[in-house]
Amino acid sequence: METKIESFYDKNEIIKITIDNIIYEFIINGQDVIVNANDYKYIEEASKIIKKNYPYVNKIYSKDNSYFEEFDYVYTFKLPIKIIQPSKFFIDKDVLDKIDNNFDEDNIFLPVAIINGEYVLLDGHVRLYALNQNYIKMVNVYIKNYEEYIPDFVYIAKENNIKNISNLDVLEHEEYLKYWNEFLKQFGV
Repeated sequence: METKIESFYDKNEIIKITIDNIIYEFIINGQDVIVNANDYKYIEEASKIIKKNYPYVNKIYSKDNSYFEEFDYVYTFKLPIKIIQPSKFFIDKDVLDKIDNNFDEDNIFLPVAIINGEYVLLDGHVRLYALNQNYIKMVNVYIKNYEEYIPDFVYIAKENNIKNISNLDVLEHEEYLKYWNEFLKQFGV
C-alpha cells in the first residue's frame, strides 16, 4: 500500500493522506477533525496516521456522518507563549515563510513536557514562533512524553541564551539543514 501525506494551512490545518490513490482530506478544527473522501476503504489506516501525528484529536467524522471515530480524551490547556522553553535553537526560514498568517490560533495545539519544573516545547517551534510574531500571547498545549535527549537539548538551548521562542534564530534552509543535521548526529538521533 503506497501512502503519501501532505499538510497545508487555510484557516485550519488540512492534511491530505493518499493511500493507494484514494485521497482522504482531514480538516483539523481544534480537537475535532472532519474527513472528506469519495471512498472510505482505507479510512481506519488514514485515521491512525492522523491520531499518531495529532494526539490531541478526540473525534474524526465525515460531514455526512457516514464515518465517525472517537478517541480517548486528551487534556489540553493554554499556556503563555513567553514561559515555554524551546528545545531547538533555530528554525527554517522556508518553513516559516510557508505558514499562512491567517491561521486561527485556537486550532493550534503544541506538545510540551514538564522538565525540571518548566514547560518545554517538543515540536512546533515554527508555529509557536509565528504565533509570537503575530502578537498572540497564549497557545493551546498538551502534555506528551519526551525522548531521553530532550533535557540535553534544553540545557544547550539555555547555554546559548535561548529561554523563549523569540530567542530562536531564523536560518536559510540550507544553513538550517546543515546545522541541525550536524547537531542530531552528535546526539545519535
